Amino acid sequence: MFSNLVLLGIMFASLSAILGGGGLVFTRLALPQTDAFTLSFLRWFILAVILFTIYWGQLNFSKIGRLDRFRISLLGLIYFAGFPILLTLGLTFTTAGRAGLVFATMPIWTLIISSIFQIESITKIKSFAIFVAILGVFIALGNNFNETNILLFTGDAIVMLGVICSSIFAALSSNYIEKYGNINVLLFALISGVSAVFVFALLLGTPFNGSLDLNPLGWFYVSVLGIPCGAVMIFCWGKALQHASPTQATLCMGFHPLTAMLLGSLMLEEQITLSLFIGFFLVFIAILFIQIKSES
Repeated sequence: MFSNLVLLGIMFASLSAILGGGGLVFTRLALPQTDAFTLSFLRWFILAVILFTIYWGQLNFSKIGRLDRFRISLLGLIYFAGFPILLTLGLTFTTAGRAGLVFATMPIWTLIISSIFQIESITKIKSFAIFVAILGVFIALGNNFNETNILLFTGDAIVMLGVICSSIFAALSSNYIEKYGNINVLLFALISGVSAVFVFALLLGTPFNGSLDLNPLGWFYVSVLGIPCGAVMIFCWGKALQHASPTQATLCMGFHPLTAMLLGSLMLEEQITLSLFIGFFLVFIAILFIQIKSES
């Protein structure tokens, strides 16, 4: 039986995953009224302001070494700029359900990147799990490849690049998090990331030419992305890892693509296919197996 604290951690992990999956849907709902770069900045700026407000008293950037500040800032550019921009841009072409499935492969990419940088070795069992995950993605997304679906595959590929950015941060930030603490590293990285997104929004977006002219419903979508599907999502994930193990938290990550598929079907009339569910099941099993083997 799980203790009360572990159950609390599982609840936080489940809520975080559900909010993350919902964020994909609300991104697609907001995009017709703005551009991907402006929307990315609005969401992550709101998120950053809230998290800095919550954790301001716990921050101590002075203990971060000068060279480490530079490296964490680079990771912040990759994660807090590259990831949100690519994710939002990809969602202009693909569906929330497909993006959710692609996002679920993040632990697989984290393992691959960790292996490249010799942080973690890939065993035969993990190699098989990677194969199962790739098979799941192919079954869910790779069937019926034709000119009609080329935009969907383009969006899937862009989202995948965003997921790789997220995995780079997950793989390479662990030493800094262990050294300086999760909150210090994440919020210090947020500074460079959100600043870069602001520059991209000015250069590649149209904030002064219509992309900020959202109607009340559009601003509601933005607020949902920044608050519950942004700051609250990250807060819940941090709380989950305080009370539950990574494996127990990973059990709940299946809610992310599942929420994206179901909510996308309800709010965006996206089609849920049998191949999408089969692919989701294979990816989830592969990720869970990797986490269990990693912890054991």
